Amino acid sequence: MYNFFPECPFHKYLHLDCPGCGSQRAIHALLHLDIKKAAGYNLLLVLSLPLLITQLTFKIYSFSTKKNLVMRFWYNPNTPKIIFAIVMIFWIARNLPYSPFNYLAA
Repeated sequence: MYNFFPECPFHKYLHLDCPGCGSQRAIHALLHLDIKKAAGYNLLLVLSLPLLITQLTFKIYSFSTKKNLVMRFWYNPNTPKIIFAIVMIFWIARNLPYSPFNYLAA
């Protein structure tokens, strides 16, 4: 096992999972096309990928065609609040020791 990447301080000292815990393992699993395993490591990362890939596709298309193609909801003032709420709910839910929530733990 390599210790190249630093440990998550939240997990190291509080023994709880932060929203990003398991992201590196999830990306590794995705690179090996194992979506089920990746979702087990960090479900929020896996669920956010289609949206991020769509945004990247729009950006590449806009750059290559010189047409301004945007996803308008990114520019809504409520979008950062909604994303923050989703991350906070995920953070709390993945640390609950109850049956449906313990599957969210990294």
